[in-house]
Amino acid sequence: SMIVIVLILFLILLFAGMPVAFVLGISSLSYFLLTGSLNYLSILTFKVFTGMDNFVLMAVPLFVLTGELMNKGGITAKLVELSNMIVGRFRGGLAYVNILGSMFFAGITGSALADVAALGSMLIPAMEENGYDKEYSTAVTAASAIQGPIIPPSIPAVLIAAATGISTGALFLGGAIPGILLGISCCIVTFVLVRKRNYPRNAKKYTPHDVFTTIRETSVALLTPVIILGGILLGVFTPTEAAGVAVLYSIMIISLGKKRLSFKEIGSVLTNTVIATAKIYLIIGMASIFAWVLAIENIPMLIADFITGISSNTYIILLIINLFLLFWGMWMDTAPSIMILMPLLYPIATRVGIHPVHFGVITIVNLMIGLLTPPFGMALFSAQTIGKVKMNKLIKELVPFLIADFIVLGLVTMIPEISLFLPRLFGLI
Repeated sequence: SMIVIVLILFLILLFAGMPVAFVLGISSLSYFLLTGSLNYLSILTFKVFTGMDNFVLMAVPLFVLTGELMNKGGITAKLVELSNMIVGRFRGGLAYVNILGSMFFAGITGSALADVAALGSMLIPAMEENGYDKEYSTAVTAASAIQGPIIPPSIPAVLIAAATGISTGALFLGGAIPGILLGISCCIVTFVLVRKRNYPRNAKKYTPHDVFTTIRETSVALLTPVIILGGILLGVFTPTEAAGVAVLYSIMIISLGKKRLSFKEIGSVLTNTVIATAKIYLIIGMASIFAWVLAIENIPMLIADFITGISSNTYIILLIINLFLLFWGMWMDTAPSIMILMPLLYPIATRVGIHPVHFGVITIVNLMIGLLTPPFGMALFSAQTIGKVKMNKLIKELVPFLIADFIVLGLVTMIPEISLFLPRLFGLI
């Protein structure tokens, strides 16, 4: 029928390299033209804007802005310094600094690509100077960056909350332990590799004064996730308001710090934020039409019937969903994936009794692994550009990290408590 033609068109445009928002928009439009339901066309623009018009989504530009501000305000460099103090003295110290830096950074921005850009441009050259292979340095940067959107606050969690109505706060907390587990798995891989390759230690000695200064300068920034989560848990503000508080807080940190931002830098911070947000919002708007087309054709129910028809065992269904998300994540970026797939997969999850928060966290972990998998892993491309390495060598270096990630994904899938423990502890579910 028509929907098959639309889906084929969708795939053709996607593989032709057209931006996802336009792929979604054009294939949805073609559906209405093909089926002759032209009276729907007047509703399209309305659908695009109602898709974007969601209080929860306001958090996206605000978290992006927080990350941009922290980065320009020299906070990233301080976090690297702090990580260096904590783990730099071990063999392969800079690799651990990279992973720990990502963890700290994750608590501030919630974006993997911001993490790759900020830490990569600083740490990849530093690691190379200190005798690490360029490919390995780039791989560890990319592999540790995917913690960013899993550790709260998290932009994908905001998108999932907007698409399904699951509590944002519960998703934030649900991702905390899985995100830290991914970081630990990166450390384990690094522990094995640095011994095998005899990577250097950091010989730098820190005076008590250095330690004190660095802790003083970074503690303020590291309070960001505490303030965000604390405020949400105490019911002082909603996750969206928390994002606004994060922006104000980062402006405050920068104005107290030594580094002053020039007008030019403020301009670039705002420009980057607007561009990043516009991309996400355009995708959300177009995806809501696409989801509407699928709903008109009753696709979500057909898929749900098909999958639950294969098996009624929750674990088998989780396995199918995982494989599907991993495969999907190889081809498409996180935001469009969430907006397209949530209306399809969420009904299946609720039908077979998977906890909504558990399902949301599994989705985020899958799509984050997707950022590292060829052919279209965004974190892979960003890291490759910053590290200037050959793609095939980078992928080879990433294999052990990916295996570790799959193990974590398996644990998170099979043991719901990993993602449900904290939200339950704080009474969010």
